[in-house]
Amino acid sequence: MTKLNEIELGQLCQSTIESLYEATGGMKQFPGLLKKIIETKAWLRRISSGKVVELTSLRELITAKPVRGWGEDIKTVEAVIRNDPECLAMFREAMQGISGRPSVESSYIVTTLKQQPTGNSRAYSIARVQSQCDAKTVAAVMAGKMSANGALVKAGLRDVRQIYLPREPAKAVEKLRKVFGLKFVNAMLVENTRLNKH
Repeated sequence: MTKLNEIELGQLCQSTIESLYEATGGMKQFPGLLKKIIETKAWLRRISSGKVVELTSLRELITAKPVRGWGEDIKTVEAVIRNDPECLAMFREAMQGISGRPSVESSYIVTTLKQQPTGNSRAYSIARVQSQCDAKTVAAVMAGKMSANGALVKAGLRDVRQIYLPREPAKAVEKLRKVFGLKFVNAMLVENTRLNKH
Protein backbone atom coordinates (compact mmCIF):
# COMPACT_ATOMS: atom_id res chain seq x y z
CA MET A 1 0.00 0.00 0.00
CA THR A 2 1.30 3.49 -0.89
CA LYS A 3 2.24 5.48 2.19
CA LEU A 4 -0.33 8.14 2.98
CA ASN A 5 0.55 11.59 4.28
CA GLU A 6 -1.08 13.13 7.37
CA ILE A 7 -3.74 14.94 5.34
CA GLU A 8 -4.67 11.72 3.48
CA LEU A 9 -4.77 9.80 6.75
CA GLY A 10 -7.13 12.42 8.15
CA GLN A 11 -9.34 12.14 5.07
CA LEU A 12 -9.31 8.34 5.36
CA CYS A 13 -10.46 8.49 8.98
CA GLN A 14 -13.17 11.02 8.12
CA SER A 15 -14.43 9.04 5.11
CA THR A 16 -14.57 5.88 7.24
CA ILE A 17 -16.74 7.36 9.99
CA GLU A 18 -18.97 9.08 7.42
CA SER A 19 -19.53 5.74 5.66
CA LEU A 20 -20.86 4.34 8.94
CA TYR A 21 -23.74 6.83 8.81
CA GLU A 22 -24.48 6.82 5.07
CA ALA A 23 -27.93 5.45 4.38
CA THR A 24 -27.15 4.02 0.93
CA GLY A 25 -24.22 1.63 0.67
CA GLY A 26 -21.93 3.31 3.18
CA MET A 27 -21.95 0.44 5.64
CA LYS A 28 -20.73 -1.91 2.90
CA GLN A 29 -17.67 0.33 2.44
CA PHE A 30 -16.94 0.65 6.16
CA PRO A 31 -15.06 -2.67 6.68
CA GLY A 32 -12.72 -1.99 3.73
CA LEU A 33 -11.99 1.53 4.93
CA LEU A 34 -11.42 0.32 8.50
CA LYS A 35 -8.92 -2.23 7.19
CA LYS A 36 -6.98 0.62 5.52
CA ILE A 37 -6.99 2.55 8.80
CA ILE A 38 -5.61 -0.48 10.64
CA GLU A 39 -2.99 -1.22 7.95
CA THR A 40 -1.73 2.39 7.97
CA LYS A 41 -2.24 2.94 11.74
CA ALA A 42 -3.91 6.18 10.73
CA TRP A 43 -4.72 7.03 14.35
CA LEU A 44 -1.05 7.67 15.21
CA ARG A 45 -0.78 11.02 13.44
CA ARG A 46 -3.22 12.71 11.09
CA ILE A 47 -4.59 16.12 10.25
CA SER A 48 -8.21 16.64 11.25
CA SER A 49 -9.99 19.99 10.86
CA GLY A 50 -6.64 21.66 10.16
CA LYS A 51 -5.00 20.38 13.35
CA VAL A 52 -2.49 17.57 13.90
CA VAL A 53 -4.10 14.82 15.97
CA GLU A 54 -2.02 12.08 17.57
CA LEU A 55 -3.68 9.12 19.27
CA THR A 56 -2.24 6.02 20.89
CA SER A 57 -4.65 3.33 19.68
CA LEU A 58 -7.49 2.34 17.40
CA ARG A 59 -9.71 2.27 20.48
CA GLU A 60 -8.94 5.92 21.12
CA LEU A 61 -9.77 6.81 17.51
CA ILE A 62 -13.14 5.05 17.83
CA THR A 63 -14.13 6.32 21.28
CA ALA A 64 -12.54 9.79 21.65
CA LYS A 65 -14.89 12.71 21.09
CA PRO A 66 -14.73 14.49 17.73
CA VAL A 67 -12.49 15.91 16.30
CA ARG A 68 -9.85 13.83 18.07
CA GLY A 69 -11.83 10.67 17.40
CA TRP A 70 -15.22 9.43 16.24
CA GLY A 71 -17.12 9.41 19.54
CA GLU A 72 -18.44 5.95 18.71
CA ASP A 73 -19.05 2.75 20.67
CA ILE A 74 -16.73 -0.21 20.02
CA LYS A 75 -19.67 -2.64 20.04
CA THR A 76 -21.29 -0.67 17.21
CA VAL A 77 -18.15 -0.93 15.10
CA GLU A 78 -17.86 -4.66 15.74
CA ALA A 79 -21.52 -5.16 14.79
CA VAL A 80 -20.93 -3.49 11.41
CA ILE A 81 -17.83 -5.57 10.58
CA ARG A 82 -19.04 -8.92 11.97
CA ASN A 83 -19.66 -10.35 8.48
CA ASP A 84 -16.13 -9.57 7.28
CA PRO A 85 -13.86 -12.18 8.93
CA GLU A 86 -10.64 -10.54 7.76
CA CYS A 87 -11.66 -7.12 9.07
CA LEU A 88 -12.90 -8.61 12.34
CA ALA A 89 -9.59 -10.42 12.89
CA MET A 90 -7.58 -7.28 12.07
CA PHE A 91 -9.83 -5.25 14.39
CA ARG A 92 -9.32 -7.69 17.26
CA GLU A 93 -5.56 -7.72 16.76
CA ALA A 94 -5.40 -3.91 16.61
CA MET A 95 -7.25 -3.77 19.94
CA GLN A 96 -4.35 -5.57 21.65
CA GLY A 97 -1.25 -3.94 23.04
CA ILE A 98 2.40 -4.45 22.18
CA SER A 99 3.60 -8.06 21.94
CA GLY A 100 0.03 -9.33 21.86
CA ARG A 101 -0.64 -8.32 25.47
CA PRO A 102 -3.87 -6.42 26.02
CA SER A 103 -3.23 -2.72 26.54
CA VAL A 104 -5.03 -0.41 28.94
CA GLU A 105 -7.20 0.51 25.96
CA SER A 106 -8.09 -3.11 25.17
CA SER A 107 -11.57 -3.57 23.83
CA TYR A 108 -14.36 -5.49 25.45
CA ILE A 109 -13.73 -8.18 22.81
CA VAL A 110 -10.30 -9.03 24.21
CA THR A 111 -11.66 -8.95 27.77
CA THR A 112 -14.54 -11.23 26.78
CA LEU A 113 -12.19 -13.71 25.13
CA LYS A 114 -10.03 -13.93 28.24
CA GLN A 115 -13.00 -14.32 30.57
CA GLN A 116 -14.86 -16.86 28.42
CA PRO A 117 -12.36 -19.19 26.77
CA THR A 118 -15.18 -21.39 25.49
CA GLY A 119 -17.26 -18.57 24.00
CA ASN A 120 -19.12 -18.66 20.72
CA SER A 121 -18.85 -15.04 19.58
CA ARG A 122 -17.73 -14.51 16.00
CA ALA A 123 -14.50 -12.79 17.10
CA TYR A 124 -13.68 -15.69 19.43
CA SER A 125 -14.43 -18.26 16.72
CA ILE A 126 -12.16 -16.52 14.22
CA ALA A 127 -9.38 -16.31 16.81
CA ARG A 128 -9.71 -20.07 17.44
CA VAL A 129 -9.59 -20.81 13.72
CA GLN A 130 -6.43 -18.72 13.37
CA SER A 131 -4.69 -20.38 16.30
CA GLN A 132 -5.90 -23.99 15.97
CA CYS A 133 -6.68 -24.73 12.30
CA ASP A 134 -4.42 -25.35 9.34
CA ALA A 135 -3.44 -22.56 6.92
CA LYS A 136 -5.84 -23.76 4.20
CA THR A 137 -8.83 -23.58 6.57
CA VAL A 138 -7.76 -20.18 7.90
CA ALA A 139 -7.50 -18.88 4.31
CA ALA A 140 -10.99 -20.24 3.46
CA VAL A 141 -12.52 -18.52 6.51
CA MET A 142 -10.75 -15.22 5.84
CA ALA A 143 -11.93 -15.31 2.22
CA GLY A 144 -15.51 -15.89 3.36
CA LYS A 145 -15.70 -19.32 1.70
CA MET A 146 -16.33 -21.06 5.03
CA SER A 147 -17.80 -19.83 8.30
CA ALA A 148 -15.59 -19.79 11.38
CA ASN A 149 -18.10 -22.03 13.14
CA GLY A 150 -18.11 -24.48 10.22
CA ALA A 151 -14.31 -24.59 10.24
CA LEU A 152 -14.24 -25.39 13.97
CA VAL A 153 -16.86 -28.12 13.54
CA LYS A 154 -14.97 -29.63 10.59
CA ALA A 155 -11.72 -29.60 12.58
CA GLY A 156 -13.46 -31.37 15.49
CA LEU A 157 -12.93 -28.39 17.79
CA ARG A 158 -16.64 -27.63 18.25
CA ASP A 159 -19.73 -29.80 18.34
CA VAL A 160 -22.67 -29.17 16.05
CA ARG A 161 -25.39 -27.97 18.38
CA GLN A 162 -28.26 -27.74 15.95
CA ILE A 163 -28.96 -29.15 12.54
CA TYR A 164 -32.08 -28.90 10.41
CA LEU A 165 -32.83 -32.09 8.50
CA PRO A 166 -34.98 -32.45 5.41
CA ARG A 167 -38.10 -34.64 5.81
CA GLU A 168 -37.04 -36.94 3.00
CA PRO A 169 -34.81 -39.71 4.48
CA ALA A 170 -32.31 -39.82 1.60
CA LYS A 171 -31.79 -36.05 1.78
CA ALA A 172 -31.52 -36.21 5.58
CA VAL A 173 -28.80 -38.88 5.34
CA GLU A 174 -26.94 -36.77 2.73
CA LYS A 175 -27.09 -33.71 5.01
CA LEU A 176 -25.80 -35.75 7.96
CA ARG A 177 -22.98 -37.06 5.77
CA LYS A 178 -21.99 -33.51 4.77
CA VAL A 179 -22.07 -32.21 8.33
CA PHE A 180 -20.66 -35.17 10.27
CA GLY A 181 -18.90 -37.29 7.64
CA LEU A 182 -19.45 -40.77 6.21
CA LYS A 183 -17.97 -42.53 9.26
CA PHE A 184 -20.65 -40.95 11.49
CA VAL A 185 -23.49 -41.92 9.13
CA ASN A 186 -22.22 -45.52 8.90
CA ALA A 187 -21.98 -45.75 12.71
CA MET A 188 -25.51 -44.35 12.98
CA LEU A 189 -26.82 -46.99 10.56
CA VAL A 190 -25.06 -49.78 12.47
CA GLU A 191 -26.55 -48.51 15.74
CA ASN A 192 -30.00 -48.31 14.13
CA THR A 193 -29.68 -51.92 12.94
CA ARG A 194 -28.63 -53.04 16.44
CA LEU A 195 -31.61 -51.26 18.04
CA ASN A 196 -34.07 -52.76 15.54
CA LYS A 197 -32.92 -56.30 16.40
CA HIS A 198 -34.01 -55.87 20.03
